[in-house]
This record gives sequence, structure tokens and C-alpha cells, in this order.
Amino acid sequence: MSRKRKAKRRKQNIHWLSAKQVQETVQKNWGKIFCTLAVIGIIVFMGISLNTFLFASDFFNLSEIEVVDKNSEKIDYPLARIDDQANIFRIDLEQIASNVEREHYDIQKAIVKRVLPNKLIIEVLRRRPIAQIQINENPQTEELKHFFSVNKEGYILADIGKDKRKSLPVIVGTELFANEIEVGRAYPKTNLLCALDFLEELNNSGFLDKYNVTILDVSQPRIMSFFIDNLEVKIGNRNLKQKIENLSGILASKDINYSEGYYIDLRFKDIVFGRNE
Repeated sequence: MSRKRKAKRRKQNIHWLSAKQVQETVQKNWGKIFCTLAVIGIIVFMGISLNTFLFASDFFNLSEIEVVDKNSEKIDYPLARIDDQANIFRIDLEQIASNVEREHYDIQKAIVKRVLPNKLIIEVLRRRPIAQIQINENPQTEELKHFFSVNKEGYILADIGKDKRKSLPVIVGTELFANEIEVGRAYPKTNLLCALDFLEELNNSGFLDKYNVTILDVSQPRIMSFFIDNLEVKIGNRNLKQKIENLSGILASKDINYSEGYYIDLRFKDIVFGRNE
């Protein structure tokens, strides 16, 4: 069928009502039309009233901010930072979360929630330190040492100072210097990431739950070594998972003396156990 014939046929199917027919239709269905208009009017009125109640009523003015933080030194976000008499529905939650993340380097994520009628809850997820890096302030001597905590992504969390934390392994040989370290930045240095990847492997294997790793030396990653208390372990940077399994088996043996001055070398096919001269 041609386009002209189709168009002509559609026109023939359209029936226009006269003014009298429209009037008769309205009179016949007046009850239904009235009910429909009444319902629409009520909905509009309720919407306006609800909007006025939510955004203009003092009932929803912010009066409390609670910070959910597992850290012993909890952050503080005072009411004074938000406009006085701020309506809880007009507060920019994303902006508050952004402020918290920007101002606290060790906070990875902040989530802000409304609790009606007048309260905000800020939940924070902190970056967890897994080690501390040792920096020699003077490259000519090892006497002037400085320590910074770091998480598994190489993010510098805090300036610890000259006294290291006993609870965190110390990473040496990162090739980072004191004048280039900045808290709140990540450092994708090869040596540092090598150490962090190794510590993550130790953690995933459950090794760190049983043994106390004190020092990790990555000054030369291919001959990387670390200390379990006073026992030196030379492990390198290859086949770490298998080497950790082998090491766990050795340490479980009661036939070996692990006192100070001894070492285990896992870098080669044959495992070597000896004493440092």
C-alpha cells in the first residue's frame, strides 16, 4: 500500500467531536472527572505541605554529629563547621565526607548518613599501617634515624619521629630520603613496594600471626632479607609463597637453634642454615 493511501486511511479513522458532544461527555462523566481533579489537588497540596514541613520546620535543624571511629584518637567534626540552624535535608553529605578524607591522611573513606530528625553520623575507614620505613636523615651516618608509618599501598600515614614503634616491622633500604617524604602521599618506589608485597604475602599466609618480623632489608631486592626477632632470613624476591611455606616448616622444627647470630638462606635450591661470623 502506498504512503499516500495509508495517510488518507489514517485521516478517515480520526473522528472529531463537536462542542455539543464534548459537553454531553463531560456532563455524563462529571463525577469521575471531579474525583480525579480532587485527588490531583490533594496530592499537590500534600506535596507542597510536606516540602514546607521538611525544609522549613525547625524540627529538622541539625543538632548533633556523631563520629564512628575505632581509632583511640577519634576525629572531631564540630557543629560549628556547618551553617547555624542548617536543615538536615539541605546539608551536602558528600562535601562533609570529602572534607574529612582531605584533612586526615590516614582516613581512606568517610561515609556521612542522615539520622532523622536532626542528627548526622560520620563513619570513617582508616588506612591501616603494616610497617614503618626507616630513613637516615644524614646519608653519611646511621645514627640520625627517622621513622614513618606506611600502609600496604605505600601511602605515608604518619611521621613517627626518631623513636620507632615496636609493633610494626621496620623497612630499611627504601632509597627514600627525609627531605622528600611527605605525609599523605604514596611512594611507588620499587624497593618499598617490594617490601610491602612481601609483607602482604606473609600476612596472607598467616606467618605474621605466629612470628615476629622485626626488620626487612630491601636495599637490594634480589637478595632481600628479614629478621624474625634475632634470626636473619635471606629470601630474595622470587617464589616467595613457596619459600614462606618452606620457612614455616623449618621454624616448626625443634631441632634447630634460632639464637642470635644464626641465619637461614632460602635463595637457592638447597636451604642453608648457618651462623654469621
